[in-house]
Amino acid sequence: MDRRCETNVLILGKTGVGKTSLCNYIFGTEVLKTGAGRPVTGMGIFEETIMLSPQLILNLYDSWGLEADKSESWKALIQEVLNQHDVREIKDWFHTIIYCLSAKSARVEDFDLEMIEVLGKDGNPVLVVLTHCDVMNVETAITAMRTEIIKKTSVRNQDIVEVSSHAKTLLGGKKTEVFGKEKIIHRIKVNLLYSISSKMPQILTTIGQEKINNWFRDCQEVVKRHVGFINPTSGKKEVSRNEYFDIYAQEIFDEIGRESDALFNEAYDFFSAFSSQFSGNALVEVTDRQKIPQIIHFQIKKSDKIGTSIAGAVLLAIPVVGLLGKFAIQEKTRAYYREGLRYNKALLEDHLQVCVALLAQELKKINSQLETLE
Repeated sequence: MDRRCETNVLILGKTGVGKTSLCNYIFGTEVLKTGAGRPVTGMGIFEETIMLSPQLILNLYDSWGLEADKSESWKALIQEVLNQHDVREIKDWFHTIIYCLSAKSARVEDFDLEMIEVLGKDGNPVLVVLTHCDVMNVETAITAMRTEIIKKTSVRNQDIVEVSSHAKTLLGGKKTEVFGKEKIIHRIKVNLLYSISSKMPQILTTIGQEKINNWFRDCQEVVKRHVGFINPTSGKKEVSRNEYFDIYAQEIFDEIGRESDALFNEAYDFFSAFSSQFSGNALVEVTDRQKIPQIIHFQIKKSDKIGTSIAGAVLLAIPVVGLLGKFAIQEKTRAYYREGLRYNKALLEDHLQVCVALLAQELKKINSQLETLE
């Protein structure tokens, strides 16, 4: 049974570049007719939800009034919208970002170059679509526009697509045909997979490091609260604390592994559903019977550094009397704990790096299936 999928598309461009015709051409239906009545999500950006099929829902974010005389306001607005969609869950990302330029203009303005850079600065792949490419004698202009975009932005040549959104009869009776749809769909899928492969390891790094930092801070707080004059050092208490730290560290270790698996499976499932539903043309073939690769994690090597050190500190405490002696023992105990916690923190961070590397490696395997289609 086909899986249901939602896709979020952000399309920008100045008035008159042909965004409406392009959207209707790509998605095969009259998805855009008029701006009247559309729900506004921000100044100049509105969202419309279209059911393309029972399995594919399009959330289309479009712009109005995109003009150079308000460039700073537009850059701020676009950045705000991008930030709102730069989240943990793939389903909430912008899966496609399209910037439209008309080949009839025969030039790329600085404003357009600035907007393209804003869209792509956080690693979002931007697809630049040159519309009206069926106009006569426009080839030289298209070449110049391509050169300018590649030179002054991070957009690659393969992410500049020439399009004719609808057939028409020109003066003199010559008929033009639509073209560019298949390449756009291909680039959308390739770029989504690129986004997944680049963002997911970063997300795991952020999530994992936050878990480790919280563990380290919590354990330090336990030492601070419980190793003091009013809590005398004893072998029983140290064993109890050591067990707590070990169990807590193991929990964080396991959580990182589960998060890594969850991110991979989410990426795998989303892309396969997206790829098969988007125009019904899967670039990466996936079946329900296909086994999702299992990521094998290293087992943590528990350290007895704290336990051994504390045992020594307790033995040394026996002949020592007075407040000065107790203070020295407590400070030594704290020092041993700090050393042990740093040691285990390093182990957890090593484990996180391994999980990130494995996640990137597994996602790269999916990417490799597209290499022959470029």
